[in-house]
Amino acid sequence: MNCIVAQSGGPTSVINSSLAGVIQAGIDNKFDKIYLSLNGIEGILNNNIKEVKQKKFKKTKAMDKLMARPSSILGSCRYKLPSSIDDEIYEKIFTFLKEKEIGVFVYIGGNDSMDTVKKLNEYITKNNIEGINIVGCPKTIDNDLNGMDHSPGFGSAAKYIANTLRNIRNDVDIYDLESITIVEIMGRHAGWLAASSLISNYETNKDIVNLVYVPEEKKSLDEITNDIKKQMQTEKSLVIAMAEGFRDTDSFLDKQMFTNSDDGFNHPIVSGVAQRLADYLREKLGVKTRAVELNIVQRTSPVISKTDAKEAFNLGYRALDLGVKSTNLIPVLRRKEGNTYQTFYTEVEPDLIANKEMKIPSSWLADKKTLEENITTYALPLIQGEIEQNYENGMPVYINLTDFTK
Repeated sequence: MNCIVAQSGGPTSVINSSLAGVIQAGIDNKFDKIYLSLNGIEGILNNNIKEVKQKKFKKTKAMDKLMARPSSILGSCRYKLPSSIDDEIYEKIFTFLKEKEIGVFVYIGGNDSMDTVKKLNEYITKNNIEGINIVGCPKTIDNDLNGMDHSPGFGSAAKYIANTLRNIRNDVDIYDLESITIVEIMGRHAGWLAASSLISNYETNKDIVNLVYVPEEKKSLDEITNDIKKQMQTEKSLVIAMAEGFRDTDSFLDKQMFTNSDDGFNHPIVSGVAQRLADYLREKLGVKTRAVELNIVQRTSPVISKTDAKEAFNLGYRALDLGVKSTNLIPVLRRKEGNTYQTFYTEVEPDLIANKEMKIPSSWLADKKTLEENITTYALPLIQGEIEQNYENGMPVYINLTDFTK
């Protein structure tokens, strides 16, 4: 029996940790061949695959090197399968899986990728296919996946953001003048990453981040301006964290958005909210303003949380293990109750994750103090530890697919 794994959707700093977990589980379960599909489900449709050299994978310590490599080493896609499982594409996919004698297919991705897992399992059920199990392995930096305590990828992105905000604070504090720095952070509909910026305030003698705006709450421009005026009574240089999806009730920050023509899920491209607010405040308050857009570096940073990487690895390992036993289930990560941070793993059906979003609880948004206390308790354990990087000539050196594939 053989297995195959693919990566899909936006990358994270630990998506390759999950891949390492899948491969290691494939070796431990004694699969004859472990295939890698390049560019997600499109690799299967286009027969664009590689095979893992299992002995070389162990000899070169590829598992550890994958856990230190950010972004999707297998490439990715945003390919949406047809809504009708009678479409010929499904037959093409399963013809390929049968020809390659695939027993387990693990798909690493976010809620859109779990839509792919869901549809493939619907096809299995409808056509009474036996011997092929398809399992999802969740990931996203946005932390918006249902059914989980937190998503692999979020911890490392939060670590990068908190570190970056502390460095930004070091810069804005060098001048004895009034200034406002607005940092735009990823998050179309859920503000977990923007909220995680408040971790940077932990055990400091002054706030690193003064204000946070997330998509889950709405404020008018006047309310935002008053928030800023109040903060500037005690702090000359303000740092504001703002989710890219935050919009004011006056619709001033709105901008005609467009969808990515290469994105089968038609997600809007959103950015520029920090710059629009900075321009407005410069005119309104007459103070120096600047906008900093962190953009894609949030999801491909080599600043990798060791906790996040280990959890991502374990989820990948469990996904393959689960696929050996059953289909139509997705492994998820949950937190044990108690004061000490501990996790456990269980399984859910794809319906719980596919095309859904987990947002910040409304009770956390009562005020900044409440949000900061809750997000720090929640996210601080997720950013602990670092994955050591290998440097040559002052730059990180990452593993390549050719290092362990045919």
